[in-house]
Amino acid sequence: MNLNDLHLAVVIAREGGLSHASACLGISPGTLSKAVTRLERATKVKLFERLARGMRPTELGQAFLKRAQRIDLDAADLHAELRDLRQARAGVLRCGVGDGIPDRWVLPVVAALIERGVRVDLSGGNSDSLTRAVAMGELEFALTGLHKKPAAALAWEGLRDDPLLPMAPIGHPLARTRREVGWDQLAQARWIVMAPGTSTHTEFEANFRAHRLDPPAPVGTSRSSQRELALVRSLGALMPVPRSVLKEPPVAAQFVPVSPVGGWRSTRRVGIVRRTGGYLSPSASQAMEALEAILRKER
Repeated sequence: MNLNDLHLAVVIAREGGLSHASACLGISPGTLSKAVTRLERATKVKLFERLARGMRPTELGQAFLKRAQRIDLDAADLHAELRDLRQARAGVLRCGVGDGIPDRWVLPVVAALIERGVRVDLSGGNSDSLTRAVAMGELEFALTGLHKKPAAALAWEGLRDDPLLPMAPIGHPLARTRREVGWDQLAQARWIVMAPGTSTHTEFEANFRAHRLDPPAPVGTSRSSQRELALVRSLGALMPVPRSVLKEPPVAAQFVPVSPVGGWRSTRRVGIVRRTGGYLSPSASQAMEALEAILRKER
C-alpha cells in the first residue's frame, strides 16, 4: 500500500470528491481516481461511492479512512523530523495566530526566529479554523483563545485568562456613561460579531439569553476579515473583543470597554494548541517556549 495513495484518499474524503481534491492538490482527477483504484485493489474493499456530484466514503471506507488519517499524519511527522535531522535546521515553521492575539506577544518571537534564519509561515483565523488546521497537521501549533478545551486529539496548554469584553468607540452613548449599562440598552445597540458557528458568536448569544433576552441580530458579522475595528468605528457599533486587545495603544486611543450590569460572562483563555503526540520541529519548540514566557510574564 502506497503512502502517497493513502494521503490522496484522505484529501479526497475531506474535500468531498475528485474535482475539489484536484484543485486542492494540483493533481489531475484521473491521477486521483487511479490512486483510489489501487487502494481498493490492495484492500479488496470498495472505499468510495461515486455520486453524481463528488464521492463519499462507504461504511468500510469510513473505517479505513479513520486509520488512514492517523497514518498520514504520522508519515508527515516522519518526513518533517527526517528533514530537520538531515538539514540540521528547522526548515519552515508553520504556526497559527488567532484573532485577538496582540502583536506585542507575537512579533518579538517571530522576529527572533527570522533573525536566526528560520523561515516562518504564519496563518491567521478564528480559533475554530486554527484548531482544525492543527488537527489536520497543516500547522505545528497555534496560539489562540479558546472558550473550552479542544478535542482529545489536541493538546492544550492554557496560559492566561483573556475574556471577551464589549467595546465601543470613544464618544458612543454607552461609552460616555460611568454607570453599568443595562442589558436592554445592549440589546438595542448595533453589534459587530464574529460569524455564526464560531465560539465567540455562541458566547455572545449566551450572554443575552442568560438575562432572558433574545440576542440582537448583528448589523455585521466577520470571518477574520481584519476590518472589524474599522466597521465598529464607522458604524458606531459595539463588539466583543479580548481584554488584552483593549490594552493595545492604537485600540485604547479609539475604543473603551462597556460594562454591563453584572458583567459580561466569558470563559476565553489564551494558550497553545498542538496535536497530541505530533512531531514538533526545534523551531516550533523554541517558539512555544518563548510565547509561554511572554504570556506568563505579562499580568
